Amino acid sequence: MRRMHWTVLWALAAALVVGACGSKEANVLRLGNVTFADHGTQSVRGKTALELEADSNYFKPTFLRGDAGQQLTLTIENESGVLHNFSIAGQRIDVDIPAKGKVQVTVTFPAMGAARFFCKYHADQGMNGELLVGDTTPQPLS
Repeated sequence: MRRMHWTVLWALAAALVVGACGSKEANVLRLGNVTFADHGTQSVRGKTALELEADSNYFKPTFLRGDAGQQLTLTIENESGVLHNFSIAGQRIDVDIPAKGKVQVTVTFPAMGAARFFCKYHADQGMNGELLVGDTTPQPLS
């Protein structure tokens, strides 16, 4: 009886650990041919600056909601031990973020719709995000 009691306790403890580890997982969102490791949406309307996390193949928040033409200075912190990147093709932004380092970049929200940002090294692993204007929903942009 005592042995079964400990087995049940170990099983419950293992389930809690697995559940806790799983809670950091992102929702995977696939739009067209682009996969997003979705770590949330944040409104930045009226803001001029934001801290953005770059970690193990994701940006957090993943989607930024702002106003047309709004400029936003991002302080991007790479919390992982590998090199990441922040790029927006249409804005000629292509900045490497060293492991455990920070960079600053100023982005501009498009006139309408969405603009995709990504890590050129890990985009195929879900490290993508978008600048969303107004009530635009995430778009299948490449």
